[in-house]
Amino acid sequence: MLNSINKFQFIFIILIPFVLLSACDDLQALDNIITENGENTGYEKVTADFVRVIDGDTIVVNLDGKEEDIRLLLIDTPESVHPDEPKQPYGDESSEFAEDYFKNVDEVQLEIGEEERGKYGRLLAHVFVDDENFNKLMVEKGYARVAYVQEPNTKYIDEFNEAEEDAKNNEKKIWSIDNYVSENGFNDEQ
Repeated sequence: MLNSINKFQFIFIILIPFVLLSACDDLQALDNIITENGENTGYEKVTADFVRVIDGDTIVVNLDGKEEDIRLLLIDTPESVHPDEPKQPYGDESSEFAEDYFKNVDEVQLEIGEEERGKYGRLLAHVFVDDENFNKLMVEKGYARVAYVQEPNTKYIDEFNEAEEDAKNNEKKIWSIDNYVSENGFNDEQ
């Protein structure tokens, strides 16, 4: 009996460090979704390999050995590659801007939304390159409007609304065409 207890204690003592190390990994993952004010945002940051641009608001990355389409949170750009829609003004330009931006990028940081996937199965995320939020940059440059604002994925909404207001006031890109941008999308008739 003493030998079996000693074996049990020995195994237990050996396993404790592994359990503690595993808990540390979980704590690190938890740190990734805690904001500066201590609130849980539901966002998780992960590193992914950049693969290609689909259009101004969708890219492809390799995440843990699997290619994933990433739909950029909180923005909408004019269509340039939609199979059922015609190209819209500034659609090609927004795609070209994204392609130029990512030309020499190998890795991106994804801040995945609390609601991780959209209706087409794409991963919903903010895309960062060297701490710059590419989603917000698209709004600042006038290639995108703030759109698809749905709880719980609204972490940067105030910054995005401010960037959109600035782009609108300066008539940048999509905002240079009267009545082109609406709450429901882009008015092709303009």
